Amino acid sequence: MRQNQWALFSGQQLASAYALEADAFGAIAMTPSFNSLISQFNDYDDYLKGLRNDPAHQQIVGMLSKNNGIIDTAVPTKELVQLFCQAQIAACSELFNGWKISSSQLNRNELRALVERASAGIINIPQIPVGTPVDQYSDSQRQLLSGINVIQNVDTVRVLQILKLLGLTSTLAKEHHQLSLGVGNGYRDLYGIHLNPKITMVQEGSSVKLHFETQERQAAHTVLVDNDPIYKDHFEALNQKEERRVLALNSDAEKSLEVLAKKQEGSGLKQRNLVVCLRIDHHMIPDSKNFIHLIGRVIDSNADLIMTIGAGNNLTEFEGRLQCFDEMSAYLAQIGLKPIRILLHGKGSSAEQRNRPNFGQLAYTSYQILYCSLDRNRII
Repeated sequence: MRQNQWALFSGQQLASAYALEADAFGAIAMTPSFNSLISQFNDYDDYLKGLRNDPAHQQIVGMLSKNNGIIDTAVPTKELVQLFCQAQIAACSELFNGWKISSSQLNRNELRALVERASAGIINIPQIPVGTPVDQYSDSQRQLLSGINVIQNVDTVRVLQILKLLGLTSTLAKEHHQLSLGVGNGYRDLYGIHLNPKITMVQEGSSVKLHFETQERQAAHTVLVDNDPIYKDHFEALNQKEERRVLALNSDAEKSLEVLAKKQEGSGLKQRNLVVCLRIDHHMIPDSKNFIHLIGRVIDSNADLIMTIGAGNNLTEFEGRLQCFDEMSAYLAQIGLKPIRILLHGKGSSAEQRNRPNFGQLAYTSYQILYCSLDRNRII
């Protein structure tokens, strides 16, 4: 779904998306390994640090990606199942942010019921007409937009935790000089990418509850790029309010990258060490080689590249996104880099893959992740 069509999400669809994510958490909560998994989120940073320093875990990750860098999750191994459970728990720290849920409610039926009650206020809100400027939203439409931001963040957190659990990215948010392309309103790229999950057990009277939190962090500096004119005023406001930490460019990717390169030469703006393209529209990248060369002009000597694709608005768009990732992966490998591609869907034809996402709903979930550690010397 293109960013300017997120406004077509209705309250009923959003409530359904919440319930689906809660149901997945409930299924994990009913497994014997849940107590062990949930304990990792008391100090998640420390847990991730331990994984990065664990030779056995590094060996597992190497085995998972030995198939030309493709991690196919259609028939997950025991290790992938655990990783997915961890990523889903992390994502639900955003879904349930601020909630305290009794241990007696940690099952599929109770959690779905909790979410249904919490969604009662949005379920009858109709779709927001496409093209409506954000400053003209009614209170109910703003409430719907806030919920959409959350469900997008759920997917974003899940994607980033998969990469972190695989040990592919570990740089602290405060050390990131980020470039994000095709950002929509920018919420995921400013906040969702850097959220840190925290889940603690608290005793309240005779009841033990799980307290869900997300700790907000932000990159040292972020360049946001999206050419949809609906975000013009929003981007101008970001540039005024977040001048020292954000540069928001409301133009196409090639023009924006030219502007960024000039600013790096003339104003001391640092070169980027993180490039993010979440749920890209493949039309944004008509030529993989040219795209990577443009990126090469604005990155530091090394940079993490994180890209994801969604379902698109129809099968043709989904197939276009798959082809884009095919071409991007092939080109990165051709120039001596080692892209990792994580397939988050079932097997079969492209139509069958589109109808079989591992997580969430077709409208908002990520189907594939492409990660690569970029080396500028190999690009330019």
